[in-house]
Amino acid sequence: MNQPETSKREQALVAISRDPFRVIKGNPLIEAKFELTPIQTKLFLFLLAKLDTTKNSFEPMIVVVKDFQKFIGSKGDSLYHHLKKEVEKMIGKRVYYKDDGVELNSSLISGYMYLENEGAFLVEFPSLLKPFLLQLKENFTVIDIRNILGLDSSYAMRFYEICKEKERFKTFEYSVEHLKEMFSIENKYKNYFDFKVKVIVQARNELKENSELYFDFDEIKQGKKVVSLRFTVIKNKKNLQHIDDASLFGPSNATEILINETFELVKNHNVSLRTVQVWFEKYPFIQIKKGVDYTLSEYKKGKVKDVASYLQKIVATSQLEPVADKQKQEQAKKRQQQKAESDSKDQLADREQQKDQLKSEYFTQKKQLAIDLLTANSEIYLNLLNQLSLESKSDKPNILAELAFKNYQQNTPFSANSLDEFLFNFKQEGLFQSYIFEQMSVIFPDFQRLKTSFLPKALVLGIKEMELF
Repeated sequence: MNQPETSKREQALVAISRDPFRVIKGNPLIEAKFELTPIQTKLFLFLLAKLDTTKNSFEPMIVVVKDFQKFIGSKGDSLYHHLKKEVEKMIGKRVYYKDDGVELNSSLISGYMYLENEGAFLVEFPSLLKPFLLQLKENFTVIDIRNILGLDSSYAMRFYEICKEKERFKTFEYSVEHLKEMFSIENKYKNYFDFKVKVIVQARNELKENSELYFDFDEIKQGKKVVSLRFTVIKNKKNLQHIDDASLFGPSNATEILINETFELVKNHNVSLRTVQVWFEKYPFIQIKKGVDYTLSEYKKGKVKDVASYLQKIVATSQLEPVADKQKQEQAKKRQQQKAESDSKDQLADREQQKDQLKSEYFTQKKQLAIDLLTANSEIYLNLLNQLSLESKSDKPNILAELAFKNYQQNTPFSANSLDEFLFNFKQEGLFQSYIFEQMSVIFPDFQRLKTSFLPKALVLGIKEMELF
């Protein structure tokens, strides 16, 4: 491409970047794997519409809630709270793309600051997205976002961008599996019919009703199974009425709000409105806010006399770390320590609960094993009763046997010296039970095998062998 053509192309991209309705998006972002709700998708496009793609790096962008409310055609006051939640969720949203030349794994936004008084957000894109949003020279698509504002489904929004990218080819093809991966719905619509109706057909119908492009599709099968879809991009002949009010985006209005808010803070200190306007022309808003907050904080402490002069110096300082930030960092550190302590306590409590559960499980199985053995052979309990009687009455009685014999209740609903009476006493979990366990553990190897099966779990939890058994 010769130099004049390159120059014209760059001029065209600059003009597009300044158009409030058209955004420039790298094709890898269009084809990437991610999942956004409809309002998150529109917020992302709202940010792209405000982005100056001719710059080398991202700057925090101002989202005045009222402007965004007009942008999506929403009414009421609930959007403030709702939008804050959506922005918070977007920080955790990942975008993934891989081809032969590049692999991208990033968040869609890196962070935000909510300005309560201004009713606005400051939102910033992560630097990893720069190759796909800034100074694009090739492999990009220009999108008129008015074609998306009337859509309700996030799938329809994604399909419009794909159709716009593939428009020059007229047709394109994706496997069903690849489409599900792009939309991050691999596990959502396992039945192809549901995927077809709720994703593909719904998207096509919405686009045909609201956008300049829509699509039709053919199913490609292997046997009876639909494995791929071949799409045909269609130019919509319907006369669509799009919004042409650029004030919906209000970039100048957003800045003006912040200028007026800042001026209200400093106007009583001999700082003119023009001075504040110059600050906004020279410095990022975050830097200005830090400088003003720090100066006013120092003034209240009596450390600053000439606020106007001090502000000129501090606002120009890009590396300023205000007291408020330090306090926030200290508070955050304290919260982290408290959380670590709380987590530690929770872990200890959880470990103790696991210990108790393991002991209980072992005892239950041990008890059931004894009952099964006693029930299977009636001679066992008779022999144990005779042994207990002899040991408790001998010249040198076994203390445990003596106490167990006294613990044995004969006044029960069952026949004297019967198995039912024996089991009734055994299930009382007293000294008699302890004696029987001790004797049966010597006679039957089943108890040793049970013990061996539980011992590794006990040691992992820090339970000593004697403590468990």
